[in-house]
This record gives sequence, C-alpha cells and structure tokens, in this order.
Amino acid sequence: MEDEPVAGDTLRALLTEFAPELTLEPSIGAIAPAIARLAQAPPPALVFMDVHLADGLCFEIFDALPPTSPVIFTTAYDQFALQAFEAFGIDYLLKPIRPARLATALAKWRRLRESNIPADPPTGPAAARHYFHASRQYRRRILVQSGETLVSLALEDVAYFHKALVVRVVTHGGRAYPVSQSLDELEQTLDPTVFIRVNRQVIVRAEAIARIDRGFKSRLELTLTPPLAEACTVSQERAGALRDWLDR
Repeated sequence: MEDEPVAGDTLRALLTEFAPELTLEPSIGAIAPAIARLAQAPPPALVFMDVHLADGLCFEIFDALPPTSPVIFTTAYDQFALQAFEAFGIDYLLKPIRPARLATALAKWRRLRESNIPADPPTGPAAARHYFHASRQYRRRILVQSGETLVSLALEDVAYFHKALVVRVVTHGGRAYPVSQSLDELEQTLDPTVFIRVNRQVIVRAEAIARIDRGFKSRLELTLTPPLAEACTVSQERAGALRDWLDR
C-alpha cells in the first residue's frame, strides 16, 4: 500500500525479481480502500505498507480492523519503528529500499509461512502479537574488532551506539568499539522494545539514559551512562516518541 507511484513501481520491480511466487495486486494509496481490501477474503499473503498514505498514517488501518496478514512496513522515516512493531509488522524497511534488506525481509516472511504457525491469524492482541512476531529474529550479538582480535558482544552488554566520524558501540563498562554498519542498518536489526533511535547520532537502550532534562523548544537533553562527550539532544519531533517508549 503505497501512495507514491515511483516508489510503488520500484518496489514492484524488486518483488518481481526477489519474490516471483507472489501475485502482485494494484497499489492502494489511501486508508479507506486499504481497509476495504484487507477486510476481504482471502487476506493477502503479505502486505507492503507505506507508513505515510495519502490521507494519514497507515496505523489508522489497524485501529479499524485487526491484522489479518503479515506486514512489511516501508517508509522514509525511522521514528515509526516502535509503532510498526506494535502493529505486528514483521519488518521495517527504510526508503530507498535496498535489495539486500528486501531479501532479508522476504526471508523472514518465508520462515513465518513455512513454520507450524496456523494459516489463519488467531484473534486477540496477545495471540496476534505471537503470530506476527514468531519469525522475527533481532540481533542478539554484534561482532567488533579490538586491535587484531575479534570480539562478539552480547546486546545485553551494549549501552548505546554512537556516530561521530565512525559508528561505535559503547558497552555498559565504557568500552567503545568501531562497527562497520551504519546506524540505519543497525536500527533495522535491533529490538525496538530495547533500543530506540533518539537522533541521527545515537541509538540507546533505556538503562543507559541516566537523566532527562527539558531543553529549548520542547527538546530533551539526555545524560547517558557511560557519559557521551557531546550533548545528546532529542528533537521536538522525536521527544514524544521517546516519552511514550519510556512510559510503555
């Protein structure tokens, strides 16, 4: 479900290559016709859904009817990852969609389809959450290099990821290691109930936020532990999402 023709055509071309088993339906760009299609039987085997549709955010669709199909969300914005998780999505792709990330998302969907989970999604929020997240596999470790030695860090040991000249992972003990992935790539693989992107430079876990101060124009200023040399500022646009994430 996509309201941008160019983006829709690009995705269709990629799906023709990476998922030839799928029968592609015409794109739907607005909330009401999307609800009407998803209410029909049989439900789609897989839905690609842009977060921003022509008349609002796609999450309104799930306020109107329970999820009936696995959803892969697509968007140019990274701040909706937690909402996508809560809407039972199986993956969250940032535009422009990279073929490798699409292939990974499709692999997750195939694992879900080939598992022993019932063909029809169970009813009720708890059952639906289990159904749609049975195949999600978030990163549990990250391989980094310390000198000539490779170190496999458990995510439980990670306080935050920070980008200055390069991206570094910082442990609770204050050790910092460079990583080869970008923050965008890391964000796609991290559990959004554990880590949150607070700005362009930092992905943090709740336990690493030692203090939150109000800043200028409804911004938030975070004090992290271990300490970060520069200020960690959360914009007004992201501040609300951070509050909701910390208060869930």
